[in-house]
Amino acid sequence: MTDDLQEIKTSHDALPGPSATATAKAKDLLAAEVAAERTPPTGSARSRLPLRTGMVGLAAAVAAVAFLTGTDGGAIPASAAELLQEAATAAGRQQAPRRGQFIYVNRLDQSWILTLSEGGARSEFTQEVNREAWIPAADPGAALTRSTYGKRRVHTGQVPGTMPTPGTIDYRAGQCAMDVLPTAGAEHLPADPDRLLAQVRADAETSVSNERPEPGAPPPSEDQIRRQVERAVASRLVTLAQNPFPGPGLHEAVLGALSKLPTATMRTDLTDPAGRQGIGASIRYQGPDGWERTELIFEPGTYRFLGWRHLSEPPGGGAEVLRQATAVLETKVVDAMPKIPADAPQPATC
Repeated sequence: MTDDLQEIKTSHDALPGPSATATAKAKDLLAAEVAAERTPPTGSARSRLPLRTGMVGLAAAVAAVAFLTGTDGGAIPASAAELLQEAATAAGRQQAPRRGQFIYVNRLDQSWILTLSEGGARSEFTQEVNREAWIPAADPGAALTRSTYGKRRVHTGQVPGTMPTPGTIDYRAGQCAMDVLPTAGAEHLPADPDRLLAQVRADAETSVSNERPEPGAPPPSEDQIRRQVERAVASRLVTLAQNPFPGPGLHEAVLGALSKLPTATMRTDLTDPAGRQGIGASIRYQGPDGWERTELIFEPGTYRFLGWRHLSEPPGGGAEVLRQATAVLETKVVDAMPKIPADAPQPATC
């Protein structure tokens, strides 16, 4: 019996601590139990026993949820909202760049690409690209990106000859770099989740109201307008979450704002393109051509941002198509960025 108790204690001590949200819930339940215990009984002691037993049992159940663990021993939050709040706190602890410094990002992109030639030939393939970016803290518009094209998998047709071949290195600076890693306008957003969500929603409502239907098409219904606004809000927030500029404060606010979206659901079975296991928040919204879903992936326990996956459904339904998957391999603050080699070719598009 003693050995069994010692084994239980050892297993308990090895478990991670509960999350802040779960701890708060458990404390609230226990506080309610204490208050009930101090309240003069209005009925028999027997009638109060089920209430006391239920309150203690519910508090224990809430505490037990906090001890669910991931594959690496990290605690798994109970919901997508809690996960995003934990991730927001972790983002706020990241190092912020000083003036004269740069944010360096190294990521692996896997993109599904569809091309149609003038003759109607259709080509579908998946392209892997390693992208590095150096973003000046003082002037994000002067960013530099270096893309190294990797593996390619052809699904149908032939890859157009204009596509860079595997091994090609592509440098882009200034506005061309922003096409690869857009950050424009992010530095003017408020670093507060509620104010950020309110501004993003106001911007979305303005943008949707300024849209005009095609000639001869009926005006959109209130429900269509609402869905367009919700899509614009979700799309803007997940785009901001994917990019590290302008720093920890805004990243923390973006993840906090995402935690307030009712369409965010919890995923515990995600893998990024680098093969790392993670937990994630799936944000679903209706796009112009059907439903879309973006999964933000985090490292269990530390809530470090690992990357994302973007999927969409065909207009008529059917299986989802993975449009893009990205693994954020490294993010850090550096003091310099490289120069573009003199013999580097000009990018094909900008």
